[in-house]
Amino acid sequence: MKVEELARYGQPLRLPKEAQRRQVPIVFSAVRNRYGLFGAVSYLAAVLAEMQRIRRTYPGPVAEAKRLGRETAAEMVLLAALFNVSARREGRAEAYLFLRTIFERVAEYSMPALYQIDDLVECDGDPFENLKKFNVAMFEAIDREGTWKTGRVVDEADRLRIEVTSCANVELFAALECPELARLGCDHDLAGYPVILDRVDAEFRRPCTLAKGGDHCDFNFYRKGTAPPTEHLNR
Repeated sequence: MKVEELARYGQPLRLPKEAQRRQVPIVFSAVRNRYGLFGAVSYLAAVLAEMQRIRRTYPGPVAEAKRLGRETAAEMVLLAALFNVSARREGRAEAYLFLRTIFERVAEYSMPALYQIDDLVECDGDPFENLKKFNVAMFEAIDREGTWKTGRVVDEADRLRIEVTSCANVELFAALECPELARLGCDHDLAGYPVILDRVDAEFRRPCTLAKGGDHCDFNFYRKGTAPPTEHLNR
């Protein structure tokens, strides 16, 4: 099979169903561990009420998120509600760390599913070249949808570089007055890519992102053994 024949090839970024099934128990487990069983019940009730408040208070950003997809809008409202309820209890910094931990755990399942990694590694040809093709097609689809806007794409023998010049996550979470949440997508990548990279003979470098203060997101996928020793600078 060719990589172009994979079901997710050329599709925009969506949390696959198998990852969604993993996400729910991860969230419930994290809430229960943090607040106890009875505390979790009151916490989740507060989250449901906060979701309603967000929809009433920020109809514009919610409508814009729906333009990108109903699942996207639902996820955005849920994250903002989780963050706000946690922030009222523990402060914004702790609320962000709490959600980051959840995203990092989800990434272990979502990243392999996003890339159909079990199928991708069985496709004809060089796994690294197939990863590059898959990424170019996915970023093009995301650009068409408008979630991210892609600038330069540089495809070299041992490296694929993709620059993202705007991110709806940054804009929409800022409009919801919780800009910290835009960074969770970056955190997801940093936790998720290590799960799949060895299987496609690749390394990942991203020295800057929009959500973490850069003027663009600088995605770099290198053939294994050719990346600079700068992983500690990944954002």
